[in-house]
Amino acid sequence: MPPKKKKLKTSLNNVLNAAQKMQKEKHKQQVREAQLAKVKQKQKVHPQHGRKPNYNKLDRVLLIGEGNFSFARSLAENYMQENTGQIIATCYDSEQVLIEKYGDEVKNNLVKLKELGVTVLFDIDGTKLHKYKDLRKNRYTRIIFNFPHAGAGIKDQDHNVRANQKLLNEFFSSAMPLLSTEGETSRFHPIKNQQQEEQQNEDEDEKELLEGFVPEIDDQEEEELEPLPEGEMHVTIKTCKPYNLWDVRSLAKTTGRLAIKTTFPFHPDIYPGYEHRRTLGFKEGVSKGENAEIIKSDPKTFVVVRKSAMEADVEKSKQGAIKRKKELQRRALIGKKKRKQQHLARKGESSDDDDDDDDDFGVDDYNVHI
Repeated sequence: MPPKKKKLKTSLNNVLNAAQKMQKEKHKQQVREAQLAKVKQKQKVHPQHGRKPNYNKLDRVLLIGEGNFSFARSLAENYMQENTGQIIATCYDSEQVLIEKYGDEVKNNLVKLKELGVTVLFDIDGTKLHKYKDLRKNRYTRIIFNFPHAGAGIKDQDHNVRANQKLLNEFFSSAMPLLSTEGETSRFHPIKNQQQEEQQNEDEDEKELLEGFVPEIDDQEEEELEPLPEGEMHVTIKTCKPYNLWDVRSLAKTTGRLAIKTTFPFHPDIYPGYEHRRTLGFKEGVSKGENAEIIKSDPKTFVVVRKSAMEADVEKSKQGAIKRKKELQRRALIGKKKRKQQHLARKGESSDDDDDDDDDFGVDDYNVHI
């Protein structure tokens, strides 16, 4: 083949290859846009079906395994504005590792949480909560672990499932002693980091030197504390494989001390600003934004409580049902008596009318014969 024809053929092939490559990229982009459109459409549907969390001034919340701390921030800004100081948000990583994983987004969230008065703790192992002295100071109404994962990088599915089941079992065992018991009263003790404690100690020492030591009177000792509700653990996981193989319900049951109170769908859109992140961090172009990854997996929250509390609730429900049944029977009996009385009253009026007619006839007849 002459050189010119060969060069022309090569150029033509290059153009065709470039066109095919461009067509493939265009198709990929269209697929990505279609997936994102589905996610956004699903997000629009969620609010009318989503279960918005209900928090009050008594709630003391312990967050486990936070990633970029966007969930903690959303919770503080949207649902616990009045008692943000009663939120303790923890993560497994050190602050340095956390920033390496999530960059500026986690920095911004940490600054905002500090402004809001939320306590942030690093290097906290969610399977050893009972071993942290500061955490043990309090009893929590909710201990929340969103999308727990061992993060061990195990490729074998069976081994991966067992690793995550072990993680959850140890979390349950560790968190249970920290849950509040219905009716108990206890003051919430804010946790300060080491730097804050050192600064506070320096300020107190300086104050004592300048003013002399005067023991402070704790005015709160006279404060009447309100009874706390029964504490709950909220564990949210994806419902697709292999996460559904973890079998959270059975894990709780096999402890012999816990039970599933209820479950409900987890809708990230009810937490404005929340962005789910994987344990390994966020990689631009690889990780999915817009919470697409968790939305398509239909995540579910399991509400785990002490078995004893569950049994008490069941007994209360039974007693309530019996009470309602008795009340209905009582009302039915009263209604029956009223109807009987009304019937007798109507019958009595009818008899009186008949007697009057007879009397009138008798008198007339008597007069006629006279």
